[in-house]
Amino acid sequence: MRLPLILALGLATAAQAETRLSDGVSLALGTFSSGGGLTVATEFRRTAQGGTALCGAWAESESQASYTTGEARRIVQLASVYVQGQRVAQDLGALPQIAPRLDYAGAPAGCIPTDLPWRAGRVPEVFLPRQQISRSGGGGSDPNIIFRQSGPGAMGAGLEVVPFLRRLSRLLDLSPAATIAEGRYSSGGGVRVAAELVSVNRRAHVCGLWSDLPEQDVRTEALGRAILRRTQAVLDGRVMRDDLGELRRARARIDYTGVDATCLETGQAWRSDMTHSPLALRLPETVVYRDTTPEGRVLIRFAPVKPQG
Repeated sequence: MRLPLILALGLATAAQAETRLSDGVSLALGTFSSGGGLTVATEFRRTAQGGTALCGAWAESESQASYTTGEARRIVQLASVYVQGQRVAQDLGALPQIAPRLDYAGAPAGCIPTDLPWRAGRVPEVFLPRQQISRSGGGGSDPNIIFRQSGPGAMGAGLEVVPFLRRLSRLLDLSPAATIAEGRYSSGGGVRVAAELVSVNRRAHVCGLWSDLPEQDVRTEALGRAILRRTQAVLDGRVMRDDLGELRRARARIDYTGVDATCLETGQAWRSDMTHSPLALRLPETVVYRDTTPEGRVLIRFAPVKPQG
């Protein structure tokens, strides 16, 4: 019989019943062949009775094909959890769904009791079954879509995040005065962004674009836009925009002069003195991937660096 979370963990008050994942979280990543996917983040916790509870949460991509809408929850319900080949839990549908994150340490979580006696150091291994989501054939219009436990999980996107009309309606050629900023992953590769402040219809806009840098690790190759969402455009110490995630992506290069750039509204009227200072770009310094496996822990960081070239 499954006990309520507050009893399973031996917690005394409603405030204490809120559970957050630790930095020992383990990840299971699954991806649809049409793009997008899901991430299940879990860890074991000791209960007051000396047993073991599986605590965790799951997330799905913000954008994906219509054929895969709602499939992530069904797959989570089919998931199983193993410890050294022994199945200790199945059907993770009781775990809460949360928004996709770069780092699941500190994420809100729910807990499911298991029959496993507590022993420190155990790591949950979540199995997400392969699924045939849609099958093409017979000349029909349905695509062939398969779900597999692989790829970037919930950080992968099945649809272009930047709206199509936005991309076409506000493009201009980037000038030589554009600021270029760069950040690197500790596992290799990184992100480069070029932007400048421009007057569009007498309104101040941040115009720019970004690129993934080569030598990416498979665990970071889908994270570029999430990095841009945490990047600030700053003028004379004032934040003009704190989210550059809608800038367009382009091939990496040293000089972005003349390249088509997306323009993003800042909500401020254009002033002539805005041309006197260069735009500063603040990339985040953050953990972008954290996973605990039976073989050990993996931690990947992202940090700003001086642009090369």
